[in-house]
Amino acid sequence: MTFPAQPPASLDDPTVIQAHDWEAFRSAGHMQNHWSRATWTVPRRTYHWMLSFHDAPDVRELAAKCQANIDRPEFDLIPLDLVHMTIGRIAFTDEIDRPTIARLAEAAQASCATLPAFDLTVGPLTGSRGALRYSVAPWSPLLELHRRLSAVTSEQLGSADRLDTERFRPHISIAYSNADVPLAGLLPLMNELRTFGTAPTKVTAASLVELRLEDRVYRYEEVSRIPLGVGTQS
Repeated sequence: MTFPAQPPASLDDPTVIQAHDWEAFRSAGHMQNHWSRATWTVPRRTYHWMLSFHDAPDVRELAAKCQANIDRPEFDLIPLDLVHMTIGRIAFTDEIDRPTIARLAEAAQASCATLPAFDLTVGPLTGSRGALRYSVAPWSPLLELHRRLSAVTSEQLGSADRLDTERFRPHISIAYSNADVPLAGLLPLMNELRTFGTAPTKVTAASLVELRLEDRVYRYEEVSRIPLGVGTQS
């Protein structure tokens, strides 16, 4: 289910986006076990579009600081080298062959070559029904990236609804809940972690990855890198 149900009033104002995410989380009442809701069959793997932040030092530093203060068994921390933003699932690996994936990556590279790299503000910490996660802003360049990847995916795989940009809510998770967690007892910690603020980063590429689930951790290997803005450089 999409969370928050509605997008923020502004897709570019960080203050509006951050307040919208926080109010949606505070109003949720409780968190649910992420793993009980996941439609995932081990050992199946998938191909996904994502943004990786393992080489974004400011984001990693912020994530590490927050994670160091999340000392609760109800949460499974995401390893810092796996912190990412999910753009969307392409297909399970047993549903598609590698030549098709190669053609998809080539089409995505061509489409995103004219899409400029962009700056992103990550934070402060908020949450959803199943994860502790960061707000990100602005949304507009992320939505355009999603639209382009959705379009090439549909063109190559013949399905118009694999990635629905209208339901895309950009965020970066740092922990998944493994139990039902009432927010009344969690909000004091969240208020403290929100004081750690935000981190700047620059998005210069998307990734096509092969994703797997191992011991309540999503692990992935990059299959293809999709650089942004290479067609706009002089």
